[in-house]
Order: sequence, then structure tokens, then C-alpha cells
Amino acid sequence: MTSPRVLVTVGDPGGTGPEIVAALLEDEALRERFSITVLGPRRSVAKIPDGVQWDDVDLPALTFHRRPHPDNGRVTLLELEEACRRMREGAADLLVTGPASKEAIRRCGVPFTGHTEYLGRAFESTPYMVFLTGKMVVALFTTHLPLAEVPAALSQEKLVAYVEGLSRAWALQFKAKPTFLVAGLNPHAGEGGLAGCEEREIIEPAVVELLGKGIEVSGPIPADSLFLRVPSSGEDIIAVALYHDQGMIPAKLMSNGYAVNCTLGLPFLRTSPDHGPAFDIAGTGKADPESFRRAIIQGAALWERVR
Repeated sequence: MTSPRVLVTVGDPGGTGPEIVAALLEDEALRERFSITVLGPRRSVAKIPDGVQWDDVDLPALTFHRRPHPDNGRVTLLELEEACRRMREGAADLLVTGPASKEAIRRCGVPFTGHTEYLGRAFESTPYMVFLTGKMVVALFTTHLPLAEVPAALSQEKLVAYVEGLSRAWALQFKAKPTFLVAGLNPHAGEGGLAGCEEREIIEPAVVELLGKGIEVSGPIPADSLFLRVPSSGEDIIAVALYHDQGMIPAKLMSNGYAVNCTLGLPFLRTSPDHGPAFDIAGTGKADPESFRRAIIQGAALWERVR
């Protein structure tokens, strides 16, 4: 069986990313299963496991800090720039990005809002962020938007465009047609207008329009029951949450806290662990590598579907 070539960035060099990557690669079985190359400062870890391809991407004059600091941000950006260069050259099949500090990068003067947006701009693509949970895939219609602003951001046109674009990105990446389950915005999906009008006025017409475009979609579905569905074997189910916590709480519960962030719509597949740099526990040995491990294993499993 051909193994995917995996390119890993360690993320913020002052956070837990470097030590997690080094710990993961102590696992000989993982190294034998995948061809892994790491991008990041060698000095950010005490020891690099034998036989690991770790390319030293660094700015040696800078100091690493256990907090969001522009020195950390500059090195994180350097890792990302090198990763983009290599992915353009086709040097890897899967990109797995380590946790970055948005604040550290913004303090460098770069308006960084996240890996997803950065990679979308770098590859002139419309990226779609979804979360792999081991059960169903969870997608967020809005991301870091205050809850009070969500209703105004919801329109039939925007919802149709989002689901249609994500459907197209999934089909291009995996040569498969997903089924979408769209959550309601209000309790009990509006209860026929008694608990809100967005379902009747926006979501239901959007679902009808999407069905007319040949997209398999249902909704609005009460959010308190939507995530209880268990997909059949081989079935690609994408739950569309309308705001951050509506999707992320069940995603973390379904994955036992180890959800994997996956970006679609790029010329390649990208995954990442669903946690930040965790400066407060960096260097203490308390960091849990499981989400990073799943980012590699689940990303590779997706790649193997269409290799």
C-alpha cells in the first residue's frame, strides 16, 4: 500500500506543538506507516527521534516565549510560508499544521485570522473548514461571530452558496456526494414560527433551492437531535451548524475532545489538531498528542480514498 507523504508544521515554537510532534514521532509504527517530514525549529525540542526527517525552519536570532509573542509569530509564519512552497511543488500529499497563536502572528503586523483563511489566500481558493469527529462531519456556517450577530448573517442566498460550495469542494476532493443536515437556528427549529421565524423564512426556502440543484440536504433540523444521528457505513454526512458553539460542542463530545480540523477547497488536503498552542502547559509534559495523532491518521485515511 502506498503511504501518503505528510508534511507537518510544529506551529508556535513556544507552545505545545513541537513537543507533541516529537512525542508522536517516537512511535516507530507511526513513522513506518507514513512518510513524515517536519518543518520547525530543531531547538524547540529537547530531542528529535532517530530516523525522523525534521527540516530546521527557524530564525535563530529570535527567542521563543511561553506566551503570544511576535518572535514566535515570525517563526510560525516562516513555517507556513515554507509549507506553502512545498505544497505548490507537490512535495507532499497531506499538510498537517500545528497549533498557531493568532495573537502572536497579528503582533508581527500580519492580519492573521487562522490557517484556513491564510491558506485560502495563498492558493487563491475558497476554503471550507469542517471538523472530523469519528462519526459525522461538522461544518460551521459562521465561525467566530458573536451570537447576537448570527441572525443578521443568515440569509437564503448565503446559506445556499455555502452548502453548494462545500458540496462541490467535497466532491472534488473525495469523488463522493455528501448528504447535508442543516440545523435550525431557534429552539425546536422555530416550532412553526412560535420560537422564531428564520427557519420558515430562510432555512426552509434554502433547502428547497438546494434540492433543486441536486444536492442531498435536509433541514431545518432541531439542533438538539441532529447530532444524534449515526451515519451508515460509507455514508458521508455533513451537519451544518449555523454558529460556532452549536457545532463545536457536539463535535468535541462526539470525538471525546479530539476533533480534527480539516480544510477543503484547496489544491491539497489539510488537517490540524483542534486545539491551540496551550502556552500554560508547554514544557510540562502534560500536553496530550491524541488530537495531533488523529489529524495525521484521519487526514491520511481521507487521502487514501482517492489516491
